[in-house]
Amino acid sequence: MSVDDRPSTPEQAEEPTAPDAASGELAAEANEVAGIVGSPWSRALRLGVLGALLVLLGVTRGLPILIVILAIVVMVVLHEVGHYVAAKRAGMKVTEFFVGFGPVIWSTRRGETEFGLKAIPAGAYVRIIGMNNLEEVDPADEPRTYRQASFRSRASVAVAGSAMHFAIALVLLVVQFALIGRADPERWTVAEVTPGSAAAAAGIQPGDTVRSIDGRPVGSFLDFRSIVAEADPGTYDVVVDRDGGSLTVPVELSRRVKVIGTVGEDLDLLQTADGVAVGATRPGGAVAGSGVAEGDVVTAINGRPVTGLEDVAAAAAAGLGGVVVLDTPTGERRIDLGSAVEVTPPSSFFGVGQAAVVETEAPHVAVGSAVSEFGRTIGLSVAGVGQFLWPPNLLEFVTTPARSADRAEAPTTAEQTAPDSRPISIVGAVLYGSELTSENLSNLVGFLIVLNIFIGVFNLLPLLPFDGGHLVIACYEKAQELRRRQQQRYIADVSRLLPVTYGVVMVLVVVGLVAVYLDLTRGVSA
Repeated sequence: MSVDDRPSTPEQAEEPTAPDAASGELAAEANEVAGIVGSPWSRALRLGVLGALLVLLGVTRGLPILIVILAIVVMVVLHEVGHYVAAKRAGMKVTEFFVGFGPVIWSTRRGETEFGLKAIPAGAYVRIIGMNNLEEVDPADEPRTYRQASFRSRASVAVAGSAMHFAIALVLLVVQFALIGRADPERWTVAEVTPGSAAAAAGIQPGDTVRSIDGRPVGSFLDFRSIVAEADPGTYDVVVDRDGGSLTVPVELSRRVKVIGTVGEDLDLLQTADGVAVGATRPGGAVAGSGVAEGDVVTAINGRPVTGLEDVAAAAAAGLGGVVVLDTPTGERRIDLGSAVEVTPPSSFFGVGQAAVVETEAPHVAVGSAVSEFGRTIGLSVAGVGQFLWPPNLLEFVTTPARSADRAEAPTTAEQTAPDSRPISIVGAVLYGSELTSENLSNLVGFLIVLNIFIGVFNLLPLLPFDGGHLVIACYEKAQELRRRQQQRYIADVSRLLPVTYGVVMVLVVVGLVAVYLDLTRGVSA
């Protein structure tokens, strides 16, 4: 860190000079405009527009996305509550606490702090006076600035936001393990059977537990998928538990391909006795919304006849971008899968989804499990941040944003991860979280746990404008005071850090824009 190696005190503001006539007229005009912008009618209009956008989002994307947005807003507000409480306990002056940015919709003053809501719900902020030596404040308030506080107070304010995220994650982990339950990766049952699949033809039923395939024992759902993927098409003896007993069912494995789009949804096509048929569809998704139903036989794709799975890749490539047109007995169906599609090679397919066996833990056991899982996730988050910030990886992401990534089948509830190795924006996080939330409450809680821990770790990066940057400056200032054996506060010259700070902000903006673009064009999928 490059800072001015000398003790310093904040520069005081110069005495303002009397404005001339021109500046007086400009000030009057500015006040008039501010009055219009801040009028009750204009604030009501902003609130109405914000409410209408949220309603429209809920109608078009469903209730889960509103739940995720609300959860993230609460999470961000609690982050700022951490800073606010730490600053007030240290005697610092906090002048603003706002949710959102941009024009004010509503505000109220409590003591010396103005609380309110702004029009753009993209975060929240707390304004503590005198965060560095560049900020001018009223001399009467100087003793209550952040920069004049003790090292312990400044450090506590800097880490309070991340500490709040970690506290939220720990509480949610205890709730997950003690009240909602954690999935046992080695235990699962059949949740649903895909129409037209090998499992459906063999009579596999929801609630069955698959014990072995052709003599090979089945443990986790990942083990099951691996066994099926390695098997050649043919008939296999499958042992299942049903209604307290065990029976052997001959299953003739079928084959399938996946037409992978960029909207976070795939089109499953199965090889059946009647020809190529549509596999499982996501309720409310692009495939189901086109009018295609599970089990529909596909006779042509993009105008090209399809008699087997080997014909799918060439036919899908003949479409325009990510648009796939299917000819079915009920008519022509147009499916928009985004900007481009890829087709996986034909592989064996069983045709069941999993229902994880969830078990709760005693409260004291849940606390231990929460601490253990918290530590493990912290380690993964640190490794993930480090891997992304490694210059070659960062450069590759920014310069080759259109690279594709193969997507495997949806992970189990206990193993949900991001759709691929690239970072996702807040837009992608909302879409990803809403998809998980649409499945069950446990998924939402798991998503918020990971999100809180990751943000808490990321926010401690030792660079401005992150909270970790303020912590490093506080540590540097304390080290200088100890080295000099002086009681007077040492205040670093933050202006020396501005070029680095601007560079960090630029990188964040570029990465954020690229991530938003990829999230909107390629999509995210759980």
